[in-house]
Amino acid sequence: MRLIVGHRNPDFDCFASAIAAQKIYPDHTVLISGAPQQNLSQFLGIYEEKYSYITESDLTEEDIESLIVVDTASLDRLGQKVQKIVERAQKIVIYDHHPEIKEQTIRGEKRIESVGATVTILIEEIFRKRIDIDSIDATLFATAIYEDTGSLLYTSTTLRDLEAVKFLLQKGANLAEVAEYIKYDLSFEQRQLLEQLLSNIESHQIDGLTVHVALAETEKFIGGLGAIVSKLWDLENVETLICIVRTGKKTHTVMRTSSNEVDLGGVASELGGGGHRKAASFTVNESNTASVKKIVLETLKRYVNRGVLAKDIMSSPVRVVYSEMTIGEVNKIMERTGHNGLPVIEGNRLVGIVTKKAVDKAMNHGMQNHPVKAIMSSKLIVVDASTPLSKVRQLMVENDIGRIPVLENGILVGIITRTDVMRSSFADAVRKAPRKAVYEEPKEQFVNVRDLLISSLPKKVCDLLRQLGRFGDELNLPVYIVGGFVRDLLMGNPNLDLDIVVERDGLLFAEHVARKFSATLVKHEKFLTASLFLKDGTRIDVATARTEYYEAPTELPQVEVSTIKKDLYRRDFTINAMAIKLNQKDFGLLLDFFGAKRDLENGVVRCLHTLSFVEDPTRILRAVRFETRFDFHIEERTSQLMLEAVRQGYLEKVSGQRLRQEFEKILEERKWLAALKRLSDFEVIKRMFPGVFYTVTMEQKLRSLAEFLPWAEGFFDKLDRFYTVMFVFLEYHGDTAVEQIKERYGLSNRFVEELKLLKKMIVPLSKVISNKLNFSDIYKMVKGILPEGFCYIAAYLDPESQEYLKQFLNTQKSTKLKYVDGRTIMQRFGLKPSKLVGELLEELYCAKLDGLVSDEQEMEFVERRLRDLSASKVPAQ
Repeated sequence: MRLIVGHRNPDFDCFASAIAAQKIYPDHTVLISGAPQQNLSQFLGIYEEKYSYITESDLTEEDIESLIVVDTASLDRLGQKVQKIVERAQKIVIYDHHPEIKEQTIRGEKRIESVGATVTILIEEIFRKRIDIDSIDATLFATAIYEDTGSLLYTSTTLRDLEAVKFLLQKGANLAEVAEYIKYDLSFEQRQLLEQLLSNIESHQIDGLTVHVALAETEKFIGGLGAIVSKLWDLENVETLICIVRTGKKTHTVMRTSSNEVDLGGVASELGGGGHRKAASFTVNESNTASVKKIVLETLKRYVNRGVLAKDIMSSPVRVVYSEMTIGEVNKIMERTGHNGLPVIEGNRLVGIVTKKAVDKAMNHGMQNHPVKAIMSSKLIVVDASTPLSKVRQLMVENDIGRIPVLENGILVGIITRTDVMRSSFADAVRKAPRKAVYEEPKEQFVNVRDLLISSLPKKVCDLLRQLGRFGDELNLPVYIVGGFVRDLLMGNPNLDLDIVVERDGLLFAEHVARKFSATLVKHEKFLTASLFLKDGTRIDVATARTEYYEAPTELPQVEVSTIKKDLYRRDFTINAMAIKLNQKDFGLLLDFFGAKRDLENGVVRCLHTLSFVEDPTRILRAVRFETRFDFHIEERTSQLMLEAVRQGYLEKVSGQRLRQEFEKILEERKWLAALKRLSDFEVIKRMFPGVFYTVTMEQKLRSLAEFLPWAEGFFDKLDRFYTVMFVFLEYHGDTAVEQIKERYGLSNRFVEELKLLKKMIVPLSKVISNKLNFSDIYKMVKGILPEGFCYIAAYLDPESQEYLKQFLNTQKSTKLKYVDGRTIMQRFGLKPSKLVGELLEELYCAKLDGLVSDEQEMEFVERRLRDLSASKVPAQ
């Protein structure tokens, strides 16, 4: 028996490595121990027929001739039955990327190398041996690398991992699918566990390192603990997170960090588990989570290395200027030394920093004789000499500053610049940027808009909202209406999309409303949402507020505000992040935590925080849609964040389906052409559709298309704007490029075939129409063309030629053969079914298109054509 095995409860790297090993050792069988991680389980649910494997229950007493072990070198991490067969295996080969471990290792030939993922080692062997893999294999292997390297951002990532990904992309790896399996939704039970962890999280300081520890308990085992912890890590945006979860009599600990100053793998290894420096876990037979927490924190002390400190990278001694010096004098110092910023000293005390930018501006305004303290920044961000590099970096990012003074006992001893930080962290992976608010909190966060509701809405709708508030009171649940309804109400264009948010239990509220109104209820328990359909056709969507963000569960009013505020904070833009309370006591109370009302009045589209477009890159398209729809402008910092997210490749991580949905919404807007231009400004077009460049020529074609579309949508029964634009976007793409975009965005085969056809004939065809040749000439060229294809043709035409195309389409639509068809021709002239009959009908139709034949002249035309054909066949005398 020849087997390939990995650690218990395999993740993507473990299973992918096993499959890759099977490519190299095709006579071996893959065996997995325990339950696969949830995202891997979802993958196997789709591809179970492609990837076969056995489990420990399938093992027999048969001799083990060869054993390949992947993604672990620890005997303890193998399944119990697998541990026993290791003893009798004749040959063992181990592939792993974890460092040497302290616990009992597996004997055998070891191929343990320092790369980001084990599968990278095996892919290199596949490449060397020229073993063939298909696109599904490539996607599986790529998912493993992306997951184990944090999308290639962990410091454990190596050039070899990047080369492996390059090879897999060449083999057809689908990055959209990779993204789907790296990010997936939690089940209801997992969400409950996540909420428990969120409500039991606390921070600890260990030798300067901030560690967040979360505790939870459940009587039954809940799978996907790693996914839950990753979700919590993303939500809380902390550097180091340790989650301790009791399930029955066992306690599982899962740890994540983005810090280079702690070795979680060492902690887990010492406590009987395993993993990497930045992601590790272990399980103990202990039901007291407090005891486990104490053990973990004590062990962690031995694996914290504060690494580089401020004093290690600061520049010293520091060049300074004095507050009474003139701006002209400081300017000369800066020009002579090349410094872009200098600390300002007054009486041996640091009082500010002055930048070259501020000095240049002052010099341009003739202020060279003014004291430098007039233009210095007195808002000082400082550190002491023992501050870790990670904290210095964080302060620079949070405060958008390029230099930080270093103080010791209140005395300036050094200064750190961005260059110092970059130089010291060149080999570091990109760290998580802290979330920083983009908005400014308004002075007035609560405004009563009760009178506006009553005056702007139909009485029926207003009464319905009051009733929903009363239902909330009956259940003691805070109820709000949110989103576009609130925005449009304040803009004077009320819409009737009723999106309700309920704190604590939206499903309970929805069930209560359904009973009261005898309404149809559709629940989405996985997302804690529901849709209600009233008898008069009104639809109400109900969602549960993010109760996991309760800040003070003992004080109800604070909980109410905190919960709805956190729920609104997760939305896309300030203008969509308002709520109106519907409960009777506070009916009509507008909650505006983020200055949305001010942004509406000033016509501003503003995101809520600096990670907005990283968390959901489709918001980039939405920002442009709202900007053009309302004639607003995107706020400057929001614009910067959008462009940064685009350039960092976040759009490419979104599935084609989601991007297409957002793009199609833009095309439905009245000013869609202006929106496309703005998307181009933000480099979205060329990122979404590689090879598409928004040139002046393309813009002119799109403008011509936009002029033709309203008429076309009234003329054709069905028209897809997305395909009309795709014809223009892809007209210069080769077959391979078109195929890639087709796969990403789900383009139809019919569209691709028509694109190939029209690309070849668009220029001559547009000339035929522009020169107003006969309708029959146009008909012969466009026969069978899709409605979207005609719109593409119109993109090449000036307004006069578009009118001629409209005349042709109207004539073609109204032209019918009234008295003649194939059967009447055959009966009248004694013909059999043949190509000739079809040709006669075609000629007759073309003649009618050109206005040469009336309905009554149809048969006469056929008879004349048959005489002409007969005469042409008589041999000359």
